[in-house]
Amino acid sequence: MHSNLPSLKLIRSKEINRILWDQSIEKTCNALPYACSWYLDAVCGDQWDALISSDYSWLIPLPYKRKMGIQYLPTPLFVQQLGVFGPDKPTPKLMESLFAYLEKTCSLVEFNINFANPIEPQDGWGFRERSNLILAIPSERSNLVKGFSENTRRNIRKAEDAQLRFGSASIRSIIKLFQDYKEAEVKHWKVEYYNVLERLYHMAAYRGFSRCFGVYNTVGEMICGAMIVEWNHRAVFVFSGNSPEGKELGAMPYLIHKYLLEAPPEITCFDFEGSDNPGLKRFYQSFGAIESNYVHLTMNRLPFYLRWLKT
Repeated sequence: MHSNLPSLKLIRSKEINRILWDQSIEKTCNALPYACSWYLDAVCGDQWDALISSDYSWLIPLPYKRKMGIQYLPTPLFVQQLGVFGPDKPTPKLMESLFAYLEKTCSLVEFNINFANPIEPQDGWGFRERSNLILAIPSERSNLVKGFSENTRRNIRKAEDAQLRFGSASIRSIIKLFQDYKEAEVKHWKVEYYNVLERLYHMAAYRGFSRCFGVYNTVGEMICGAMIVEWNHRAVFVFSGNSPEGKELGAMPYLIHKYLLEAPPEITCFDFEGSDNPGLKRFYQSFGAIESNYVHLTMNRLPFYLRWLKT
């Protein structure tokens, strides 16, 4: 890469110093849990490499995949944003250098870069802004409800009137809710995705970075649940399940509200992880969340016969 840019070297997954990597990711200006080595190991196995500066201050995880001799760069399951991580916001020149590198090494790119990565038009590349919403949690948690919409406050009151209970849950019980009431609506969903999710949960929970919560009705049935990753002052709403009863009784607004009230004091940001879906976006905004968007990159240099299949 250019002499006035960080000197980056491709390091294979097995050769990456994971302790140094994770310490460095936490110090970056745009730190996100998706870039931690344990997160990448959970969702990619050892199928990720990285461009790394000699002092580990600049880090670019690359979850490559290979098929039929062709290398491509997808966004892994349960990962929202990757891209360039460093002590400062990367310059447009550094981003251009990354694009040039990917053009040399990949035939197909379908990859999300993070909110702090600047984008300028590039020949042969497609860029699409995607929605993410985050909520700054006030130090005085009782002030939270002041930022909620009237509809969200009404749904929380409905849940309280129904005597719903907030408590811990298992990842399996949340997956079961999703399977029963949502899976059929999600195109291209595969059973093995649950294995990846469970592995992610357990690898994060082992390090104290993930918890599961549920909302229970008066007979003790879980009617709503969520997996949340807590890392570096940020809580990420990774996965959830909800039942018709939960929807009717306002269980999800209640769960989020209760979590925000009881979250560890070091958690100052709640990351809703989306959404491009207008209905979900309005729901997240109803808690007072604001946009912190990111970009989806595409580049297709597959041979013409494979490009046609991909299309």
